[in-house]
Amino acid sequence: METVGLLKVKSYDKNLKKEIHKLIDLIGGFDSFVKTGDKVLLKPNFITARSPERPVTTHPEFIATIAEILLDYGCSVAIGDSPGLGSALTVAKKLGLYERLKGYDIKFINFEKAVLADINKGNLENRKFKQLYLAEELGSYDKIINLPKLKSHAQMGITLATKNLFGCVVGKQKGRWHFAAGKDLVTFARLIIEIALTVDASLHILDGIIGMDGNGPTNGRARNTNVILASDNCLALDRVVVELIKRKPKEFPLFKAAKEMGILGLNLSEINVKGDSIQDCKISNFKIPSLRSVNFVGSKRLSNLIGNAINQKLIIDKEKCIDCRKCEEQCPAEAISYSEGINICHNTCIKCCCCQEICPVGALSVSEPFLLKILKRFGF
Repeated sequence: METVGLLKVKSYDKNLKKEIHKLIDLIGGFDSFVKTGDKVLLKPNFITARSPERPVTTHPEFIATIAEILLDYGCSVAIGDSPGLGSALTVAKKLGLYERLKGYDIKFINFEKAVLADINKGNLENRKFKQLYLAEELGSYDKIINLPKLKSHAQMGITLATKNLFGCVVGKQKGRWHFAAGKDLVTFARLIIEIALTVDASLHILDGIIGMDGNGPTNGRARNTNVILASDNCLALDRVVVELIKRKPKEFPLFKAAKEMGILGLNLSEINVKGDSIQDCKISNFKIPSLRSVNFVGSKRLSNLIGNAINQKLIIDKEKCIDCRKCEEQCPAEAISYSEGINICHNTCIKCCCCQEICPVGALSVSEPFLLKILKRFGF
């Protein structure tokens, strides 16, 4: 039985260190995961450089507090990621994290070189992806601790512990994977799981004090979600969060993929949740964007007609768009072009949402046709 620690926490204030110790004590204490002399890499969500007031990244105080705890245990600490734009150091400076930690011997690592990963890690027999190229920098550390953020995600519905480790794919290789596997969301979710199991992080500590819903993962609505969670199993942690936001696993490609892969132990009855109760920590009205492609058996003309009426699309708010063309640069399918403004070719678009994630002004969002809203209301 997997164990997940859960606490209701409402602030990043001076009590945060005590709360994080309390959380990790629920699952065995930091002594169970690190020892003096360990080289530890913290992997936050550093998707892009935004101010800490926007819950786009793992909160700087959350990261700094865990770094300080590890230093207290005699570990050496680095903080690393492969942001969509800029570098890990750029993001850290924008967040104020670099300034917060400048008195410590802590390095900020940008994942830059990809190497063939050891796919024998992670205890997974029926792998679909036989070759995974991940950040070489991961191999320089004794332990990896994953520090995800609780956010909605336009492609996958939510981004939590498992999805955060996709950040161990270097730079533009993320786009290549989106193009190769992202046309089918369950296949892409399977890739995410296989990457997470290969990275094999020792511990996952989720920052859900202030989360994001709606047009996530970068331009959604800030929410006081008021939780922190920890586990040594990323999927079990994610499963508990699904319960907190009052959703069902079948709504998310990640859990469809896990079921397809034969991963067991993800029923809520099979997870030992310690700390505060799920009922006391539930999050109301958590809005999730969901991209959905529907194919109908029958004539191609009928499939196209009905599909176009219900399939969601990425749309551009021309009033917000600043013509920076970062979306065009990032699109792995080359579905975005510039001619008197940004244009999306919806026939070419693979709905990976890389453009929506990277937009600095929130000019891209997911449309939801009226017919699809009706179908979803009836459980389709």
